Amino acid sequence: MNTEDKKIAILSITKNGKELGLKIKRNIPIAHLYYVKKDAVKEVDNVIYVNEKLKEFVPKILGEYDYIIFIMACGIVVRTIAPLIENKFIDPAILVTDEKGKNIISLLSGHMGGANEMTLYISDLLNSNPVITTATDVNDKSSLDMIAKQLNAHIYDFRNKVLKINSMLVNGEVVNLFIDGDYNIDTRGFNICKHDEINKLNEVIVISNKKNLNLINNNILKVVPKNIVIGIGCRKNIDKEYMINSLSDFLHKQNIDINAIKEIGSIDIKKNEGALVNLSKYLNVTFRTFTADEISKVEHLYEKSEWVKQNVGVHSVAEPVAHLLSNGNLIIKKHKYNGITFSVGRVNI
Repeated sequence: MNTEDKKIAILSITKNGKELGLKIKRNIPIAHLYYVKKDAVKEVDNVIYVNEKLKEFVPKILGEYDYIIFIMACGIVVRTIAPLIENKFIDPAILVTDEKGKNIISLLSGHMGGANEMTLYISDLLNSNPVITTATDVNDKSSLDMIAKQLNAHIYDFRNKVLKINSMLVNGEVVNLFIDGDYNIDTRGFNICKHDEINKLNEVIVISNKKNLNLINNNILKVVPKNIVIGIGCRKNIDKEYMINSLSDFLHKQNIDINAIKEIGSIDIKKNEGALVNLSKYLNVTFRTFTADEISKVEHLYEKSEWVKQNVGVHSVAEPVAHLLSNGNLIIKKHKYNGITFSVGRVNI
């Protein structure tokens, strides 16, 4: 499990709990270890001492971490977090372990928050017993929310669809799944079907980044992986609406679902370009920029333009940027609009 980009808190309230927390922290150095106790005697031991009651402190940090590991009795944790939790789609992953580390319990946000995965990871570190109670896991099946997480996917009416599909899986009902592409996902419990079978089925989940699937079956739940990146070159002061309309037209012609876009990018001198900044907000995706030096290392792979070289310092922007965003997996070469150029890459999931 990769923990490098995660925010992890470990909360202890006893000396034994603190010692176990230090053991966990030695394996996960980025974690913040808190010792929450009124009038605790501070020591120099890589611990953050909190002179408050647990119920006073937890509300202050609950939204700051991806994972919170409580080293204490489960009942204390339940009573502490009960007024604070909302739903599994936004709550952090909550884990509980006894102060001897005998059992690691995935208490909250097992799938979407990643508590189940973290529970298995820590139980392996401590050689302890992982306790996971989510229905799909105990029935040795995957789940729709786990697939969505693996693919960083968009699902229309996500919450209701997840509840429905997971319930069907647990109850042994047939859940048809068509995968349009090569994705490394857990499909245990799903009935994998072929493209020519879709229109014959009552209901089917389709994993695809395409806008139009050319299907007549209306009972389709579409799961859209966010694996498309767009490299963009443009003239200065391009109209914001024209940028959005041009991209919409481009996506339509290339049969790409707009929800499949993971990132857009350009050269760094365009980092404050209004149309690009506005586009990233419109799409709700990251806008990344690259230096001329970074682009120059791959621009020789693509068609050159002396006009672009004179104006921005490199021979090409859209294709090299899409190349960099996708680690070299360019799938659509540059397409030009009036003052705008788009190119597409696909990241591996």
